[in-house]
Amino acid sequence: MKPPSPSSRASLARRAAMRANADLRLAYARVELVPYRAEHVDAYHAWMSRDDLLEATASERLSAAEERAMQRAWARDERKCTFIIRDAATHAMIGDCNLFFNDHDDDRACEIEIMIAERAFRRRGLAREALEAFAAYAACALGVTTFVAKIGDANAASKALFESFGFVARSHSAVFAETTYALRARDDDDAPAARFADAWARVARDSYDAFEASRVA
Repeated sequence: MKPPSPSSRASLARRAAMRANADLRLAYARVELVPYRAEHVDAYHAWMSRDDLLEATASERLSAAEERAMQRAWARDERKCTFIIRDAATHAMIGDCNLFFNDHDDDRACEIEIMIAERAFRRRGLAREALEAFAAYAACALGVTTFVAKIGDANAASKALFESFGFVARSHSAVFAETTYALRARDDDDAPAARFADAWARVARDSYDAFEASRVA
């Protein structure tokens, strides 16, 4: 039997890691990333009923039932990875982050999104901390090679965040009024870039279910 290629092995490892993230909690600086579960859907649906967030994320308005169905589908989809962003001090939901493995030419490239939905938690550096932790997880645990971010022309805050993080504009679509940015996640020897490896070493990892049980006990 022909052994799997390095790319195939990386894809298998990524899928195993993404299944494992169903109970993964990541804690970094002032934020924590937790799996998107059924108990988060009502708050998430309230966010995504707001016109400003629909426009900023280029999303369609869904009913509550559609949102619940979407959460279940995403939990099973090995080409998507979603975490809820929480404030580490209060454990309040403040936003979400997503990866989409949708590049047909590079199975290890992914689109990345970060959203701080709660206005009271914006302009405090929390989006950057969430991006640092999430990108480190993607590069070091999922083997991502390249990050891609698609940002609407009117979303100045997201543009500033991703540009300051090192993303470089790759193309612009006048039709969709958005710019596509890219950032390499790995060195030439296919190891995670040092900045992501360093950040990953500072990310605390544990069981979400165990953490929640101890927190409410």
